[in-house]
Amino acid sequence: MYVARDKDGQLYLFKDLPLRGKECWWAEAGVDGTYLRLDKALFPEVTWESEPLPVSLVTLTEGTA
Repeated sequence: MYVARDKDGQLYLFKDLPLRGKECWWAEAGVDGTYLRLDKALFPEVTWESEPLPVSLVTLTEGTA
């Protein structure tokens, strides 16, 4: 999974490495179910100029949250 920020500041989580377009990142596999918009306050280190950031989702087991 990858986190990338569009030129307008919106932040997205992509299932696969996205491709940089003119003003936004594109999911190569298509649109449906391959990305999710995130709160744009998250990952301030990710900018339009930076490359997508590889990330992982981790499940929390009971009692660790």
